[in-house]
Amino acid sequence: MLLTPDPVRGGRLRDLHDRLATCSPIDVADELGAEVRRRCLPSGGLRRLGRELAEHGTCRAAVKIGLVLLGLGGDMRDRELLLLLGTLDELTLYAAVALHRSQPDGDQAVHTLAQRVAGWGRIHAVRTLRDTIDPGIRAWLLREGFRNAIMDEYLAHIAATTGDLHSALSNPEIDTSLMNGANGILAALAASQGGPAPGLADYPDAVPVLRRYTDLVQARTPTLAMLRDLISITIFFRHAPQGLPWTPADIQYLTARHEALLHEPRWPALVLDHLADPRRPDFHLALGPAEVLGLRPTAQALARVETGPSLLDPTWIHALRDGNGGQAAHILALAEQRLATTPQPERDHALVLFAHFLRHHPEHGRPLLKSALATSTPEVRRTALTTLAGWPTDLLDPEAAEHLRSARTHQQDKPREASP
Repeated sequence: MLLTPDPVRGGRLRDLHDRLATCSPIDVADELGAEVRRRCLPSGGLRRLGRELAEHGTCRAAVKIGLVLLGLGGDMRDRELLLLLGTLDELTLYAAVALHRSQPDGDQAVHTLAQRVAGWGRIHAVRTLRDTIDPGIRAWLLREGFRNAIMDEYLAHIAATTGDLHSALSNPEIDTSLMNGANGILAALAASQGGPAPGLADYPDAVPVLRRYTDLVQARTPTLAMLRDLISITIFFRHAPQGLPWTPADIQYLTARHEALLHEPRWPALVLDHLADPRRPDFHLALGPAEVLGLRPTAQALARVETGPSLLDPTWIHALRDGNGGQAAHILALAEQRLATTPQPERDHALVLFAHFLRHHPEHGRPLLKSALATSTPEVRRTALTTLAGWPTDLLDPEAAEHLRSARTHQQDKPREASP
């Protein structure tokens, strides 16, 4: 409930609050700002109303409109409130815009907020900084500001352009954090091509930056993160989109240069060294690179699953895919043992993954499918039944056949929707 000592004003605020609950803030924010400016409404009143709605609103839409009003009439006194509310991902966009408009150091204020959020909030805050000229913020964008819990692809282009990656990499000395950031930005741009955000083809300085990048990679001490990023960029060139706005000579050079880098002998040694310790928490991060490099670390993957990692660890499916029949049976037996001590949400997710794998391996995994059929989660049961339906009927035991027959009967007995 909105709090105010004046009952008349409080009643009006509650009426306004309830009206705002039915609006779409993102649709009316710009129009609201234009109308406020057209009427030259006093900032003091806008600020008081914005504070009431933002601090005491009980519905999201009203709180968001309150933040819009604080952007139009707020000042330094509202900084901490905006930073606090902005840490909620759903409110970050409105808080970031309000900070940018209301604070004398708008870019710094939004930068402070951006460092406090990781998901969509980070994306919204960094997008608000796309025009910053602050050297400290631009350096942060290149090193870590583009990273987020959704997809780095959303912010890679802003980091490369606003942060001026080209100029940063032109310096003779490149610190480790900048190199790591450049790796991540270029890999995200490569992965983003044709996706939800601009990619390498949309980056004006891509060619000179990639030329400099390959020189830097060759000169640096290899790391697994560097290899993973190099793979992403190389795959981009292996499947380069049509109509790249680069010269044929540039495309040919960069393709050959990245392939040559990826075929250097230091990378397999790095991957195998990473996989030598089956108990390291990040063991699975080397499995994808191992596959790209043509390695088959079956023994290492088997050693990993022997340690009993989470059933959501990618090593389970990787080991099943690369192992022979006897190894697959052993891996599935280990998974069945691990299932008994796995909490419910993780258990259901794991059963779906294993059921998908078993669709093409009807000779294995009956106990896991039995567990999947016995769960109370519909998605898990449906996945297991779909797997059984794809198996040869002569491989189904009586219990599995009955499950499948019962499911088909239930589906047939469902009332059909009336035709329009």
